[in-house]
Amino acid sequence: MFIVGPFLAIAWISMKTASDSMLDEVGRTTLQLAEQNHITLEKSLSAVNGRTVTLLDNHFFSDPAQYRFWTRIETLGDIRAADAVLDRWSSDGSEYTLYMKNEEGRAPPVDLSYKSAGFKYYRADAGDLPDWGKEALEEGGAGTLRLIPQAFGNPSTVGYVRSILNPENYDETIGLLVVTKLEVLLTRDLVSVLLPEGAATYVFDGRGELLMKAGTQSEALEAVPGAAAGREAGYYFETGGAGSWLYAFSRRSAFDTTLVYKIPLDAITGNRTAYPWALLAVAAVYLAFVLLFVLYLLRLIVKPVLRLVNVTKIYEPGQPLHTDGDFRRTDEFGLLYGAFLKMTRRLDQSVQENYVMKIKQKESELAALHSQITPHLLYNTLDSIYWYALDSGNQDVGEMVKDLSKLLRIGLSKGKTVITVGEELEHVGAYCRLQMKRYPNRFQVHWDVDDSLAGYAAPKVILQPLVENAIFHGVSGMDGEGEIWVRTRSAEDGIRLVVEDNGFLPVDPERLNRSLEEETSDKGYGIRNVHRRVRLHFGEGYGLRFASREGVGLVAEIRIPYSDR
Repeated sequence: MFIVGPFLAIAWISMKTASDSMLDEVGRTTLQLAEQNHITLEKSLSAVNGRTVTLLDNHFFSDPAQYRFWTRIETLGDIRAADAVLDRWSSDGSEYTLYMKNEEGRAPPVDLSYKSAGFKYYRADAGDLPDWGKEALEEGGAGTLRLIPQAFGNPSTVGYVRSILNPENYDETIGLLVVTKLEVLLTRDLVSVLLPEGAATYVFDGRGELLMKAGTQSEALEAVPGAAAGREAGYYFETGGAGSWLYAFSRRSAFDTTLVYKIPLDAITGNRTAYPWALLAVAAVYLAFVLLFVLYLLRLIVKPVLRLVNVTKIYEPGQPLHTDGDFRRTDEFGLLYGAFLKMTRRLDQSVQENYVMKIKQKESELAALHSQITPHLLYNTLDSIYWYALDSGNQDVGEMVKDLSKLLRIGLSKGKTVITVGEELEHVGAYCRLQMKRYPNRFQVHWDVDDSLAGYAAPKVILQPLVENAIFHGVSGMDGEGEIWVRTRSAEDGIRLVVEDNGFLPVDPERLNRSLEEETSDKGYGIRNVHRRVRLHFGEGYGLRFASREGVGLVAEIRIPYSDR
């Protein structure tokens, strides 16, 4: 009792405390689940918002011809064309409706008021718009989430409403874009979380209006619970006539929505009263066995552990280890001892390999120093030719010699395989200038370079083969119309080095991408070499990819990480 009694007392107190704290743990877990579910809903709404921005940009702000079309619809053909455009945007289960202000009193050949989606007109004074439409016109281009009533007795739908501003005068609103039946998208996000039986999920807008509900809970919430009003996130427990409930709520400001979980407490905790006592009884029996097992382990473990510790004390890396052969047992300690011996052998081998590697490194440094003599003489000779050409008044020859010297100096890089992005751009710039001298008035090179990326590391000579392909296979045969773009830009997963041309010859990007992985083909060795060197330095997630350019031409893109030299 002296040994077991304290354990039983501690177990009883622990079970009592666990019973009280379990509810808080369940509440925190449910809150995290609600917040993650709310983030998923917000991502779906963000996707809808992005699609509306894209639609308005494509049809009102970027293309004057499209803007004139939408503001002058009058014939039946125009209405059908507008409906076809909006129908294509409704492919995900939602419905797109565009209301255009009828300032000029256009009279379409058919009555548009009966339509549930597609193109519609509203009067210049907005008198024929519902209240939600009038409120959206006052938002100034911002999108709002609303519960929109439907005609003909149909249930209300969740809609996203955005006013359309005049591209020529942002202070004027010329229409409304409405995306309805969003409950089709949002329900998928809500039911993706499996809740206990009798639970329900509610989504409210910023006005406290219930947008939608999912789950089996029969008792609906008509408004945000009072304990959740005005708070960003949290959970609480409430006991009423119908039982005890867990409420977890999350409010997010992006679309001003509130997500509420209502879960019956019995579905979470179950028979939590009997469980701790059953666990306490099991603990008492288990402790009795533990007492006997501890006595056994003292004899089984302590002695071999002490012997293994003594062996580790006498081991010195690189020195032979003399061990007691009798200690090699077949149980876990034998396995541990065998693994220790393997580790010592690998460590001894690593010491030897490190010694040999240092010797080879010294030999490589001597060989590299010797190999720099000839390039140094070549640079000095080219530099002398450059100044001689300038003194002779031949500026073009001098510039070509200067670019050739830079091309060789950066290409050799004193034996280095990795240089900076800035040095790589200098190298390909020198190459472009030489080729433009070779093919005068055939093509132009445009530079779109992010200077903030110049200090990051890149394998050397990876852009020049791409530019060479663009010249010889893309624009060299074009009489002054060839154009090449060299771009650098940053992305979340790394740096993009892009070479793009407007070559008129047809190119199959998929065939080029397949050739990057081929081993036996002699064609495309230069680009395959670039692809493999990038992967060798940075891993399988990086490399070269080709794509068709919009219109004509080819885009070659190299992906490398943000890496210091």
